Amino acid sequence: MSERAVRFPTSTHYRQTVANFPSGVTVVTTNKDGEDIGLTVSAFASLSLQPPMVLVSIDQNSRSHTYLQVGSPIGVSVLAEGQTDLAVRFARHGLDRFADVEIDRRADIPFIAGAAAWFRGEVTSRYRGGDHIILTIAVHDCDFREGIDPLLYHGGRLHAWSNTAATS
Repeated sequence: MSERAVRFPTSTHYRQTVANFPSGVTVVTTNKDGEDIGLTVSAFASLSLQPPMVLVSIDQNSRSHTYLQVGSPIGVSVLAEGQTDLAVRFARHGLDRFADVEIDRRADIPFIAGAAAWFRGEVTSRYRGGDHIILTIAVHDCDFREGIDPLLYHGGRLHAWSNTAATS
């Protein structure tokens, strides 16, 4: 049997392929020593029902992930379809991401007001996954807004749910 060299896709091709899987868009937040910290994250998933857990994956080059250590309080706001500007704002560097942003505070953690859903919890584990840091989060509280559709990320662009939903 001959050994075949393993070939990996180029980063561009891989990114284009992954972009065909639609996801929601979240803003992950914490408060460290009185400073609100937040960033846009599309790599979010439910992890466990018992106990309730979710996970997020954050680029290891992001300075924000350093504030999210095991035991850190954390919030995840699932953005609503009308919050495209907030998704872009919390993805940018070099500005006060919270300036003029309406937030709701729960247990001193900032959450984006008007979000479609939210999860409040605590970081339970950190793992390195390639060029990202994977955080598992024990969910202490959560809720959603009935009838509010989430913002979607697909094909490298942000979309309103109503523009992508199938019609019967």
